[in-house]
Amino acid sequence: INAEYMGDLPAVLAAARDALAKELDRQFGASITDHSIFEAHVRKYEKEFLEDMEALGVRPADIITRVTEYIPQVIQYVEKLIAEGMAYQGEQGVYFDLAAYRAAGHHYPKLKQGSAEEMAEGEGALASGGDALRKSASDFALWKFSHPGEPRWPSPWGDGRPGWHIECSAMCSDVFGSQIDIHSGGSDLKFPHHDNELAQSEAYFGCSQWVNYFLHAGHLHIKGLKMSKSLKNFVTIRQALAEHSARQIRLMFLMQQWDRPMVYSDQVLDDAKSKEATLKNFFGTVRGLMRSNWLEKPQVYSEEERHLVSVLEEKRNTVHAALCNNFCTIDAVRALFDLVTEVNKYLATKESPSVPLIRRVGAYVTRIFRIFGVVEGSDDLGFRLGESGSCGDREQTIAPFVDALSGLRDSVRLGARDKKEHKYFLQVCDDIRDETLSTLGVRVEDQANAPSRWKLDDPAILKKEVEEKREKQKLAQLKKAEKQKKKEENAQRVAAHDDQ
Repeated sequence: INAEYMGDLPAVLAAARDALAKELDRQFGASITDHSIFEAHVRKYEKEFLEDMEALGVRPADIITRVTEYIPQVIQYVEKLIAEGMAYQGEQGVYFDLAAYRAAGHHYPKLKQGSAEEMAEGEGALASGGDALRKSASDFALWKFSHPGEPRWPSPWGDGRPGWHIECSAMCSDVFGSQIDIHSGGSDLKFPHHDNELAQSEAYFGCSQWVNYFLHAGHLHIKGLKMSKSLKNFVTIRQALAEHSARQIRLMFLMQQWDRPMVYSDQVLDDAKSKEATLKNFFGTVRGLMRSNWLEKPQVYSEEERHLVSVLEEKRNTVHAALCNNFCTIDAVRALFDLVTEVNKYLATKESPSVPLIRRVGAYVTRIFRIFGVVEGSDDLGFRLGESGSCGDREQTIAPFVDALSGLRDSVRLGARDKKEHKYFLQVCDDIRDETLSTLGVRVEDQANAPSRWKLDDPAILKKEVEEKREKQKLAQLKKAEKQKKKEENAQRVAAHDDQ
């Protein structure tokens, strides 16, 4: 045991968990017969999975099925396949008869020409052979006779449990019927899992197309390798959410092609954070313009507005074409950020911008990012900034802002009473911006010859920016003092030389 674990039993158990579990299973696994133990184990991880999905902002399922609650339907499914001549009983279980399936005019495999190794991996212990009645090594298990310590249910062929593929067919057929429009999963499930699902389901219904469309997602890669528990290069959802927001993670995936290998790295997450900051700034700017007295300024539909309208229509068409092209979110997201860039260019050169046009662009960007799950809520513009709260929460909500305003008033009154110089009042303004409002998540931006703009932002980000600004000011002051000191030393040397 490493010295770092000495005297810390929980740490020792955590470090040795996998090895202990394997050894305990070897010694006592065969004695486990109580189904409630298996159920408790599954319920624990089912609960954690659903919590993780909620934390990621994934919409909940309409229907949840569990194979342990579908055993009668699974048995009925296998019985019909046997009756149709598409399955048979062996020594270790019931198998799907691929030769009979092909002889009936069906095609196998449809999705991927898999290897014997992939088929063996899907069959587990049954792949090692030993079943003299199994017609072919490619015939996959529909029902497996249980070994000691494995879950088991009674069936016409003997106590056992469902095969890997049959459970999906039985549950999907019960919910959706004889045909599924869209079926999804990881790219590694094409063969043998999805091909075997198709075979047994099309044999069951006597059809040639059980699924209309398959969507196979790419794997997640870390440092060039597929993320997997065996390689110990995996990151759990909770670990990822401890360092990054759900929005940042979603943006990271949107900027990669969904059906190709995806990369999880600091670089791509930094890019996602940068994109999120750009969107926050954009939505904050649009909100600020909408709050301004823009109607008091000239509203002219000039060449700049015409150009921005044409760019909006161009990017709308680009986004639509990208999503029609295999849901290419990379191109769609790129077009949206190009549109944001065009708006920023327009605002930088336009003294009296068209707020209705900017609002229209903001609403479009919001709508598409809401479809992508990046924007939540029902607001027409930007990220949800928190609920307004009930009347009972009103005082708690506005108290920090009222305190800030009251404090500013006190400082101004004190300065006026003591006849302070104008520098005092400028410093008071800077202090409330950097000390008070930044803590409340309010970003105040000064503008030359125009009222300041404010936006809502992450207090932690604002605090970091203030600290960095002060550090730069401190360094500038040190350099200035050093320069002044050198100037004075030079002046002293010149004076001493003149005296000589």
